[in-house]
Amino acid sequence: MRHREIWLGDVARAATALGAQEPSAWQRIAALLGLGPGNLPAPVFEPSPAAVAVHGSSPLPGPAEPQGPGRPVPEPSPNGTPRHPSSATANTPLAPTERRTPRRTGWTVASLPSPRTTAGRGRLHVPLLAPRSTAAVLHAALARVAHEGDLDVERAADHLARGLPLHEIPRRPLPTLRYGVQILADISAAMEPFAQDVEGVIDQVRSLVGVARTTVLRFADCPSRGVGTGPRGTWGPYRPPQPGTRILLLSALGTIGPPFDPHRATEREWRETLLRMRQHGCEAVALVPLPERLWPTWWRSRLHAVVWDRGTTVGRVVGELR
Repeated sequence: MRHREIWLGDVARAATALGAQEPSAWQRIAALLGLGPGNLPAPVFEPSPAAVAVHGSSPLPGPAEPQGPGRPVPEPSPNGTPRHPSSATANTPLAPTERRTPRRTGWTVASLPSPRTTAGRGRLHVPLLAPRSTAAVLHAALARVAHEGDLDVERAADHLARGLPLHEIPRRPLPTLRYGVQILADISAAMEPFAQDVEGVIDQVRSLVGVARTTVLRFADCPSRGVGTGPRGTWGPYRPPQPGTRILLLSALGTIGPPFDPHRATEREWRETLLRMRQHGCEAVALVPLPERLWPTWWRSRLHAVVWDRGTTVGRVVGELR
C-alpha cells in the first residue's frame, strides 16, 4: 500500500501538535515523516499543555525508525530539500489523535430583531385622507339623496291645507348607498405615487357599500381608451353602469404627470367621457390629489370634484356637491 506524499506543511503541523521548540526536534519529526536523514533515533516528545488543551489528549508518537547502515538515505534535491523516499522505505504515519465534538456555547445576549423586508412597507405610509374621517367623507361623496326617510309632516299638511290630493306620501330626503358605486381607478404614470392610497379608498368603499354593489375597473389616462379588471391585454371598451349608479373617479384627469408624456389624456377625451356618463343617467364624483387652486375651469360645469387631501372634511364635501 502506497502512503500519501509528505509535505513540509505536515512537518509543521506535527511539530505544532507535539509542541516542538528546538531545531533538533523539528529535524527528528521530519525524519519520522521521511523528509530527513534516517539514522536518527525516534524520540519520545512530551506534549506541551497547549497541545493537550487543543487535542484533548496526548498525541501518540510514531514507531521508532530502524537503525543501521542498511537503511537508504534519500538524496537531497537541487534546492536543498530532502527527497521523498520510496514507498518501500517510507515510515508509518503518525497515529491520529482523539477528536472531540466542540462544546456548544450559549448566547449571552438576546438576538437582534429581524429586519423589515416587505417591499414598499419599510416606511410608515400616511394616507391622504384622515383615517378617522375617511368613511364619513366617502359616504358624503358617494351617497345619493332619495326621498325615503321619515314622513314629511310639513309638506303633507301644506298639500291638505290647499285642498290638493296626496298622490304619494311625502317623505324627508335620506342619503343612501343602495344604488351601488362604480370605481374607475387610474393606473397611469401620473397616479403611481398614489397607488397605495387608491387601494385604501377601494377597500374603504367596499366596506361602506358592500362588495356586491361595488364594481372596480382599472384604466390608464382615460376610461375611453379601455377598462378592465385584469391585465391591459384583457381590457375592453368602457360602458357606463346602470342609471342612478354613482361613479367614483380616482384620477387627476390629465392635470398632473410628466408634461411631455405622449400618453397623457386630453381635455377633449375627458369631456366626452363625462358627457357619456351623464347621458346614461350616472353622476361622476372625482377624488383628485390636486389643490383646488390648480383645477381647470371646465371642471365646475362638468364634474363634481373633491380634494384628496388631509384638509377635506364632510362639510366641505357636502358644499362641493351642492
